[in-house]
Amino acid sequence: MEDLFSIFTVGLGLIGGSVSLSLKNKWKRYGYDADSSTLKRAIELDVIDEAKTIEEGLKSDVILIAIPVQFILDFIKTHKDKIDRNSILIDTGSTKGKVLEEMKSVNSFYIGGHPLAGKEKGGIENADPNLFLNKPFILTEENNLTKEKLDIVLKLVKDIGSNPVFLNADTHDYILGLTSHLPYVVSLSLFYYLMKKDQGNLFDFAGSGLRDVTRIASGDPMMSYGFVKTNKEKIKVFLTEYIETLKEFLSTIESDDFLHVAEVVKKRRDKIW
Repeated sequence: MEDLFSIFTVGLGLIGGSVSLSLKNKWKRYGYDADSSTLKRAIELDVIDEAKTIEEGLKSDVILIAIPVQFILDFIKTHKDKIDRNSILIDTGSTKGKVLEEMKSVNSFYIGGHPLAGKEKGGIENADPNLFLNKPFILTEENNLTKEKLDIVLKLVKDIGSNPVFLNADTHDYILGLTSHLPYVVSLSLFYYLMKKDQGNLFDFAGSGLRDVTRIASGDPMMSYGFVKTNKEKIKVFLTEYIETLKEFLSTIESDDFLHVAEVVKKRRDKIW
């Protein structure tokens, strides 16, 4: 393994663990997790080749920070002076604006990253080497990589089976705010509303429709809190606009427009999925 690039993954949950697992025999895989039991399981499950301290790991070719986005900011602030100048810092956070602000203060190479893949259940036990196959891996246009360093990042993305897509940070946060963060808040708020209406047996009569529309409310609360906190200005705008759309639907229910809207939406959705 002497000729392989090395990657140090900070955070060995679903995303970090899956990245590392998919790089088996392709990279030298080092890892760290604040939870010692997770780190132990990562070794037992062959998710990493070797555990390293943060100080040791920050000398690797690539440093992948795969922790909730609010903690990514803290990690960079705390450890930016310890990162090897020749290393590449990359993250997996679902918001990019605030992460890039912090990354610009490091003395190493950096680029923001976000693999568009996941599962309802997180944790090292659910790490999957095929999680990223044929999925987009967003890379930020804001970076300080040389061509040589960019080639290493592109190799990483290719080696986990993903397709690189370049976006600027603000565009990323706008798109993900609409397609991921807003749907989570809507799903969460719907189930919260139903919890308040439940008198003890409401969910005994719930079918697959309710399960489907509230599925993402089962996402990791800490991860979700991170993207809401770091993209809250955009989410607030989208949520305010969505509330106005709900008000429009109140009107359509009272008219024949509802059938027309339902048909238009079904046609458009069926065309996409």
